[in-house]
Amino acid sequence: MKALLFSIGTRGDIEPFLAIAEVLKDRDWDVICVFPEQFRETVESMGLPFYGFSREFLDMLDSREAKMFMGGQGSLFKRIKFLVKMAWVGIKLSKDILELHHRVQKEENPDRVLYHPKCNYSLIWGMANPGKSILVSPIPGVAHTIKHRTVLGNYGRILNKLSYWVQNTMKAIMLRIVSKRYRKDYPDLKITISSIKKAMLEKEKTFYAISPSLFPKPEYWPSSAHIVGYYERDKTVNWQPDETLTSFLKKNEKIVFVTFGSMSNANPKETTRMIVEVLERNSIPAIINTSGGGLEKIAEASNNIHFATNLPYDWLFPKIDAVVHHGGSGTTHTALKHGCPSLIIPHILDQFFWNDTISELQLGPKGMSIKNLDESNFESKLMDLVNNDCYKNNAELIAKKMKAESNKNKLYELIVSRDRNEASQESSRL
Repeated sequence: MKALLFSIGTRGDIEPFLAIAEVLKDRDWDVICVFPEQFRETVESMGLPFYGFSREFLDMLDSREAKMFMGGQGSLFKRIKFLVKMAWVGIKLSKDILELHHRVQKEENPDRVLYHPKCNYSLIWGMANPGKSILVSPIPGVAHTIKHRTVLGNYGRILNKLSYWVQNTMKAIMLRIVSKRYRKDYPDLKITISSIKKAMLEKEKTFYAISPSLFPKPEYWPSSAHIVGYYERDKTVNWQPDETLTSFLKKNEKIVFVTFGSMSNANPKETTRMIVEVLERNSIPAIINTSGGGLEKIAEASNNIHFATNLPYDWLFPKIDAVVHHGGSGTTHTALKHGCPSLIIPHILDQFFWNDTISELQLGPKGMSIKNLDESNFESKLMDLVNNDCYKNNAELIAKKMKAESNKNKLYELIVSRDRNEASQESSRL
């Protein structure tokens, strides 16, 4: 059996697919990954074949303009200018991305295609191959309507519903347009806006790779939509901690981990300095992750602070007490999986959703956006995080639930199963 995995984005968009790749590889599937070129080394180190999308889009997200945008800095004109540039680069790259996407699907002839929402051209392939394609999303709200909110906030049920209708209609229009280029490969397939939306919302199997304890499946969603739990690969393979890190962990208790993941901002050194001053003033030992560029090592930090890069969270989080982070889905889930409460400093998009969720479930204080981060409000929230036992107790309860939710055997069965609706689609097509 062969599976193709398509994803575009930062590490938080890629990791759920690497976890699925491990599940399939362990069951002797041939697994082929199609991700941005930046992830070639990671994939090939797992012994998996790799096709690379262009590096250009992710490189642009590491530019100073992007850092200002994600940090909420700069004038309105400069931020709009960056959005226009990002859209232009996306359009320029889309042709090459689409050609590689289509070619790999056609040449590899897979038994299953699992794809990220940003790679939704696979939906057309799935319409021609019922039951063989699966949308995998690390966040809710990419297709199916959530009545009580959107990923960006709650605007009331009518506007929430309208936003999903607009979003899904625009996706269907774009998919119909791009699919015309390869129409000859799907001669018997009816490709209309309505048929695409029907496939997307009712027929296509969709995995939301999140914890049902954080976001239970709404009762009004179709049977094709599944909240499958959170999965992560073993990142400790071929990795060992250095002596300074292990020494720091041994001599300190109730350590706080601070990370902005792949997020960056316009003033990383100043932001780090402010965070360190608060930590030191309150004698809180901390490990600060500088991997993504949003935080930087500063020389004036005391021995109470340890700077590190490229730490496997599944190794570190069982050894710490709490996490301050950007609110990516993966970091949010991994922290809770190991019983760590969170203080989220959201930068963009769904990170505000996870900030709200953590606060509503009393798994940490309500954080402030990176744009509004200052010494006073950070200190207040940090002290609440480390001193409120309620957050730690609730996080440990969620951790127990998450262990039961993420069953790899059940996930595998969902991947390979074909429901009656899918079988009838294929029969009618044949």
